[in-house]
Amino acid sequence: MIKNIGILSPGNMGAAVGRHFKAAGYEIATTLKGRSEYTKRRAKKEGFRDVKTLDVLVDQVDLILSILDPGKARSVAYQVSQAIKATGSKPIFADCNAISPRTAKELQVLIENEGGTFVDVGIIGGAPTRRDNFPNFCISGPKALRLEELDGKGIKIKYIGPDVGQGSAIKICNGAYNKGAFALYATVMLAAEHYGFTEFLRERLPRSQAANIERLDEALIRLPTLSERYVGEMEQVSETFSSIGLTPNIHKGAAEIFEMLSGSPLASQRRDEIDPQRTSAETLKVLAAQFERDG
Repeated sequence: MIKNIGILSPGNMGAAVGRHFKAAGYEIATTLKGRSEYTKRRAKKEGFRDVKTLDVLVDQVDLILSILDPGKARSVAYQVSQAIKATGSKPIFADCNAISPRTAKELQVLIENEGGTFVDVGIIGGAPTRRDNFPNFCISGPKALRLEELDGKGIKIKYIGPDVGQGSAIKICNGAYNKGAFALYATVMLAAEHYGFTEFLRERLPRSQAANIERLDEALIRLPTLSERYVGEMEQVSETFSSIGLTPNIHKGAAEIFEMLSGSPLASQRRDEIDPQRTSAETLKVLAAQFERDG
């Protein structure tokens, strides 16, 4: 039975999930050493207990959810494995990051070699705000069903299968489609801005793609803020596709676009700092100016 849950880290998704777990009666904890003041304030607001070290966290919880920038997933899993070794405690470690199935299996070895239990999780959906928009936690692995009791408590548990890598693969495919589309749209619109026919293209595209273009326009506004973490995700997508004989090059290109966008002045903003009045056209002009300067 799960009573105490550690979340690494209380970012946008982690903090929201933690809030719902807290409301459902679980104790939630994290370690905030080295985190920003903003993250510390948010964690305190959502009821997280801050422990001083990762060793203490591992020793006190039944479950650790790793919800991070995918580029940090491996190093955090290693640190947790060493904490398991040092403390002798054996919590469940659920990796919930956008990593390739191969990476998930490597993390499984890290955790299980030290006596921990590994569960592979792919998150589909945004941070929970209401009961009708809980994200899907797609779980896989031999011990995955140990997370079933969390179903309906801020998340929806969807059991995918017994193999580590299945949960990660769902997240990879979902991200490949959505973020790949974001990168493609940003690339097309930057080219249109460069050649001076952005407005004509905007008027032309919706005739056949109205709903999709509206969604992509909304995504473009917040894309600079999210682009840095998308780089690692697209690299994991490329690795996954290459491993099964599909071209990795589409999403290598997407990673390059996100790398470029992460250098924008807009990229330093947190999600809550994005100007709600800023349009996609205004966002594009800022990005295009950077592209012309740096390109």
